[in-house]
Amino acid sequence: MDSPIERRNLIIGTAGHIDHGKTVLVKALTGRDTDRLAEEKERGISIDLGFAPLRLSDGSIVGIVDVPGHENFIRNMMAGATGVDLALLVVAADDGVMPQTREHLAILDLLGVKKAVVAITKIDTVDSELLPLVEDEIKDLLKGTPLEGSAVLRVSAVTGEGIEQLRSVLENEASRVSLKSENLPARLPIDRVFTLRGIGTVVTGTLWSGAISPGQRLEVQPRGSEARVRAVQVHDVEREKAFAGERVAVNLAGVSRDQVARGDVLAEPGYIRPTYMLDARARILRDWAKPVRRGARVRFHHGTREVLARIYPLDGQQLKPGESKAVQLRLEEQVVVAPGDRFVIRSYSPVTTIGGGGVIDSHASKHKLSDPTAIKQFEELESGDAARMTLVHLDRAKKPVTDASLVLASGLPPETVREGLKGLLTEGRTVAVGEKSAPLYISTANFEAVKGDMLQALERFHKEKPLAEGMAKETLKAQVLTSWDARTADVFMEALAHDGVIQIEGKLVRLPGAKAAVTSDQQRLLDEVIERVRVNPVSPPTVSELATELGQTRKALGELLALAEADGRLLRVSPELYFSPEAVSQIEARLRESMTPEGITVGDFRNVIGTSRKYALPLLEYFDRNRITARVGDVRKLR
Repeated sequence: MDSPIERRNLIIGTAGHIDHGKTVLVKALTGRDTDRLAEEKERGISIDLGFAPLRLSDGSIVGIVDVPGHENFIRNMMAGATGVDLALLVVAADDGVMPQTREHLAILDLLGVKKAVVAITKIDTVDSELLPLVEDEIKDLLKGTPLEGSAVLRVSAVTGEGIEQLRSVLENEASRVSLKSENLPARLPIDRVFTLRGIGTVVTGTLWSGAISPGQRLEVQPRGSEARVRAVQVHDVEREKAFAGERVAVNLAGVSRDQVARGDVLAEPGYIRPTYMLDARARILRDWAKPVRRGARVRFHHGTREVLARIYPLDGQQLKPGESKAVQLRLEEQVVVAPGDRFVIRSYSPVTTIGGGGVIDSHASKHKLSDPTAIKQFEELESGDAARMTLVHLDRAKKPVTDASLVLASGLPPETVREGLKGLLTEGRTVAVGEKSAPLYISTANFEAVKGDMLQALERFHKEKPLAEGMAKETLKAQVLTSWDARTADVFMEALAHDGVIQIEGKLVRLPGAKAAVTSDQQRLLDEVIERVRVNPVSPPTVSELATELGQTRKALGELLALAEADGRLLRVSPELYFSPEAVSQIEARLRESMTPEGITVGDFRNVIGTSRKYALPLLEYFDRNRITARVGDVRKLR
């Protein structure tokens, strides 16, 4: 097992303008050259992400992500900045603050990076009198940002001056960083994919949450394919478990190189799902030149993924520079996000960072402008209160759901959903139905609404069909619980029956105390029907014949016959035939007495009971259905 002192579980990310010495500085700190591509060596600039381990004095190792500084590779920079806990902002002494210094700083701010150390590099190339001016420029740059007050150090990767002091300050700042949660399900945005001969597909990334171990099954999202973890490495060392906050290489089985790409996410199954639409709190940078209008096309950067999107304020027609607003982002491709995730937005053309923010609702539905319900739900979800957030998703569900399905529907962490449900149950704002070991949850408002609809449906039924003992369960489900699955519907109805709200008897549902009510005329008619059936034990009149003889509609007569069947005074043998129970019992006894080992034909049975085929065949089919006889070819045999 990994001891806590052996790992710090955090990522230091470089930031800064091109050619300000980020890669050389990382090499001076770690001994590793992070430029791995031939083109990077040839051009002398970083194009893609580089990675290196930094060993601290206590023996623990943290990861450094070296990002490109060129404006053409900001997309790669953001893929590296994802998951950064501590920024190493690099400013060259001979250049000072440059455009990408400012853009990188803005991106760090938008991504929620709260801690940084600033390194003034190349101090061996300038007069010492210039350095205080560069320091003042950096302090002015950081003023009013979360990184204001960050340590600023002078270093030279060439002479080694200041390197040990920088290492010490980085270590001190690293000790103050809040680590990512290992208790959440695993989620790893992928920033590199490659294959190794004899090993197979390997992906790398910064593990945002949870832990990954060999043998574990994960999903590649948004593709939805499943993969098995063959092996895990952290800083080129094979491990039995990698933890949140570490740079991880994962060898995958079950997916080929072309089935996974940068921007995909490795995630624990059943925890998170992709989306085309999300609600967020977005902020436009103060120095952006113009308002961002409703419906504007933007580039959405989240984790290691970039997709095109359109932005819609929930209220209003635009976002002004410096303004923070509730917005909906409608994406052109799926992304895998969770509430609380940070993102960056860049203009469509020319491509420039214009803002960013945090995800509030990872599975939003399309809103109309200034929709009060949408705005209210946004406020509840933005509150951060577990009960209030969970209640929004319970209300949306409309029907009873499991805590696991709430997690998947909301994108909220499992522990947040469990905490929210506990609070809602205590406050009486949620109802739990079903087994205590695996309950289903429904908001009290939805519970009462559905219960009301069900009671109204039953009241209508009893009023329209006073002779019926109850409404068929399946009919009631079809009317009230339209989109519910059978199990959920049964659990809900059983909960109502347990509370005495409804009565369930077999396949029928009724209001408590509801009984079939017949008038005196109906009772006389029913007695007449039963008598006519009774006096013709083996050849009773059909329903059509009874209706004609008694001058009744088939519907009215059918209701009386159903009542007699429910009372046990008649047995329904077929849609057209009812027999008295005594007659059916006697017919069955004669059938058993006359049965031979070879079985009995319809003709033989007809002769035994003294009736016609019109009655003999429906009776045999009735006995088949009730498992008294079984048809074998042209004969019946006793079961």
